[in-house]
Amino acid sequence: MIRMLVTLGLAAYNNVANLWPPFNRRAYVPANLLAILVLALVAFGPLDLTFDEVVGSYELVDALIGLTIGGLLAAPLFVGLRWPRWRARIADERTSHLSGAALTYQCLVHVPLGTALLEEFAFRGVLYVAWTTTESHLVAAIISSAVFGLWHIAPARNAFLLNQPQSSMPAMLRWIALTVIATFVAGLILVWLRVASEGVLLPFVLHATLNSLATLASTRATRKALA
Repeated sequence: MIRMLVTLGLAAYNNVANLWPPFNRRAYVPANLLAILVLALVAFGPLDLTFDEVVGSYELVDALIGLTIGGLLAAPLFVGLRWPRWRARIADERTSHLSGAALTYQCLVHVPLGTALLEEFAFRGVLYVAWTTTESHLVAAIISSAVFGLWHIAPARNAFLLNQPQSSMPAMLRWIALTVIATFVAGLILVWLRVASEGVLLPFVLHATLNSLATLASTRATRKALA
């Protein structure tokens, strides 16, 4: 029962939180750190999981591998800045206002602590491990990744409305569906990396590195588009 409530709660949390305007501004990191604390209390309490089960190994080599993979995956975004067509695809109005200290905060605090830490702890940590207690690793991976996909519905909607305000409802629904599918597949890959490395550190560092570099690339793309 508790496990199902946690599953449903995670499916709803990000989508409901995104309806609150301050969430994606100053409240984002504090709210998500609080969510980590609440989730940890549930995981190590009613769910009866242990820290070692949820977090697993945290060797330095895992962080270095995650950093390397994240950098390699992000590299094409910076190469794509050379061509206007791809630059337009990379540009994101959500980052258009960022510069200096704000951009540094976004890449070094907002993304790693507000996004990657919560998502890896929740989906590749607590949710995946909780479902492995009674289900196969494959079923647990599918469930945790499916919820990870649903987690992105509201952010996908917000991004679409901001970047393509004149587009139709069917176009927005297609974008949301593609985002959910893409993040479901990404979730499966991150679970595989979690299993292969025996911990959440590698997927966390990869996730934080890729998202932070993507933020930097989109900021540069938006500036070039406006220049």
